[in-house]
Amino acid sequence: MYGKRRLSNLPFFETVQEILSHYSCPSTCPAICCKVADINLDENDIKLLRQTSKDEADKIESWYEDGERHYKMCPPCPFLEFDKCSVYDSRPTLCRMFPFNISTMPDVLILFPCDMGATIFEDYVEYSDNILKRSVPAKTIDAFEQSHCSFEIKLNKDLPIPMLVIKIDDLISFNEYLKSKYI
Repeated sequence: MYGKRRLSNLPFFETVQEILSHYSCPSTCPAICCKVADINLDENDIKLLRQTSKDEADKIESWYEDGERHYKMCPPCPFLEFDKCSVYDSRPTLCRMFPFNISTMPDVLILFPCDMGATIFEDYVEYSDNILKRSVPAKTIDAFEQSHCSFEIKLNKDLPIPMLVIKIDDLISFNEYLKSKYI
């Protein structure tokens, strides 16, 4: 839904990339995110995907809204093969941000409770306790843990999934914390 705006130019994109450089999806990841969620694209994503596989890129939907062209791929992702991304090096911007996702609120991102998201959340709780001196509320931790345990089931059944909302400003200092932790 971003049309001409390049998602990778959003102010938090580089910070998210730096955070994600400390993590990876486990080899047992069932790629649920690629099977159940729409993937919004920008024009740069479209170009990269067309260069990679024209046939699969033809499955991308587009429409006009408010005078701007929008793009998305409907699930399952046409580039998913045997639960792995067949265009990993050219994957769309939103895929490069996962398990973070853009929120409708301008100053926050959402963290999905998949396995990698749960690992990031554990570090975020530690960061919040040790650096911010502000504990994440126990009910938030419990809700995220429950959401992590039921993530795959809820996604497959199209049920609501509680996710963590993180302020973008907090991500910047969280990133600095991770740099010191993993150096």
